Amino acid sequence: MLLPLHGDLPIAEQARAVEPAARRKVVLSTNVAETSVTIDGVTTVIDSGLSRQASHSPWSGLPALTTAKISRASATQRAGRAGRTRAGRVLRLYTKGDFESRRDHELPEIARADLSEALLALAGAGIDDPRSLRWLTPPPEAALGAAQDLLGWLGALSASGSITALGRRLLETPLHPRLARVALRGEQLGVASEASLAAALLSERDIPSDARLK
Repeated sequence: MLLPLHGDLPIAEQARAVEPAARRKVVLSTNVAETSVTIDGVTTVIDSGLSRQASHSPWSGLPALTTAKISRASATQRAGRAGRTRAGRVLRLYTKGDFESRRDHELPEIARADLSEALLALAGAGIDDPRSLRWLTPPPEAALGAAQDLLGWLGALSASGSITALGRRLLETPLHPRLARVALRGEQLGVASEASLAAALLSERDIPSDARLK
């Protein structure tokens, strides 16, 4: 049985991949299986050495998923999937040299994500200077500056960094600030329905995929 396993699948199809079966199974999984799932009877893990990681698109500034090499810690965790309930083995589809040259651990998401939503929420809570917070992992200065510049350009923050009336409207809209600005501007121009549809489409990924069209 050849079964996919990822978060966009219906629950019934995810259950088929996880639950015991009368025949042997090959489960094609995203890295959700690294930490979240134990599948009984797994004896072999084939590790591509890659994963889809949250980041943001440099041309649009919107959240995106990119394919990147995993760390050594993540590879070790994947190998452990084969030994959770019985003895097993891992086959890595990359060289030992490649494995040893990888970073020890994954970069935290705050070091690779767009921070504009977080900064807008902080401003809405009265925290105008995000650098005053005692971050568990301090965000990169360049990312902080880029997020503040974007929010200022959108009209969400004043020159002093405090939230504006428009910024509060953006904060109330369940969209990335860029897309929220599209929706609100469409409302001002009398094309709220069309602007909201455009924002919704831009916020999705894999729109033309068969799974999403059915």
